[in-house]
Amino acid sequence: MTLVTGTPLGSITAAESIYMEGAPSIYFQDYSANPLKNPDADGYYWGMSGTTSYPVFEVGCPIDVSLTENLAINEVRCDDVGVKDTVQQRNYLEFTFTLKSFFPFDTLTHLLKGGTMKETAPENKFGLGKINNNQYWMVYAPKVYDETAGDFVIIHLHRAKFVDAFTINMPFGDSWNISGIKLRAFADTTKPSAQQFATIVRSDPSVIT
Repeated sequence: MTLVTGTPLGSITAAESIYMEGAPSIYFQDYSANPLKNPDADGYYWGMSGTTSYPVFEVGCPIDVSLTENLAINEVRCDDVGVKDTVQQRNYLEFTFTLKSFFPFDTLTHLLKGGTMKETAPENKFGLGKINNNQYWMVYAPKVYDETAGDFVIIHLHRAKFVDAFTINMPFGDSWNISGIKLRAFADTTKPSAQQFATIVRSDPSVIT
């Protein structure tokens, strides 16, 4: 008998009362490095393991983090019925964020699309000149939503680069910050077609059994 609430009959995937808040951590690594899971037992590519040749860089104190996508959307029109369908093509994914940590310069130079960082104690230096358009990164963004149980969600972008113009804000009486940072993930044709842009992972042993 149908419930008075109008609940559908048959197999139902119920919603979970689990909510996340706050920004994820953001790490990036040279695209030339292989993901830690390359692939995992289910055929998915994700994860990072830093090496001397391919270190992992952490974005310090990110705020206002968002992930969006760019789509090409075209309507299928027929003279007799009008719009009959919509054809979509995913062009790229994009992390946008502001950060408050300027150090170390090893990381900052990549965020600002700068040159190689040089260290001569007690100084660090890097230049802002011609942009290297051949530099791509993997991006690893984990968010732990239950620290006691260790439950987490990970967004892993396979082939991204820093794009768009940054702005260094220097407000009176407040911390400096850098806005306008964008990590744009393009299709990685070396990955299976269903995960060319990203892999999203959830680990929650109490729910996923």
